Amino acid sequence: MRKLILTTVLTLGIASSALAADFSGKYQCHLTDHSDGAFNATLVLKLNRSASIQSAGYASYDIAFHVVGIPYEYTGIAAARGNDLALYFESTGEKKNPDDRGVGIASVILDQDKSGKNSVSIHKFYYEKSYKGKGNYGFEECTKVA
Repeated sequence: MRKLILTTVLTLGIASSALAADFSGKYQCHLTDHSDGAFNATLVLKLNRSASIQSAGYASYDIAFHVVGIPYEYTGIAAARGNDLALYFESTGEKKNPDDRGVGIASVILDQDKSGKNSVSIHKFYYEKSYKGKGNYGFEECTKVA
């Protein structure tokens, strides 16, 4: 009987860990950009259900990103496996910078504060090969607010 219970618990644990969580929502972010310094930003992730296989742990997202003080928006896409995200982003709009585009890798952290309230945060490293003709990188810390 104990073997059956242990096998069932292990099977459920493995199966549930394969499910992709939906990280859609609005995030407040702080960026530390190697070339341009510190910025605040807003990130919106929207799950693309038709391009996701959540039951196998994979999710696809559309990205909208607004950095305070930058005259253009960013759009992009992300592919997730569990809590790991790979991202592509580029500047868009009338005032876009065609060299302001790049890739990133991020970890999504699910946590609880002392009162038991759930929180979601994203920790990202990004790289832009052609930014300002010399390349660039930076870090983002984002916390889900809605």
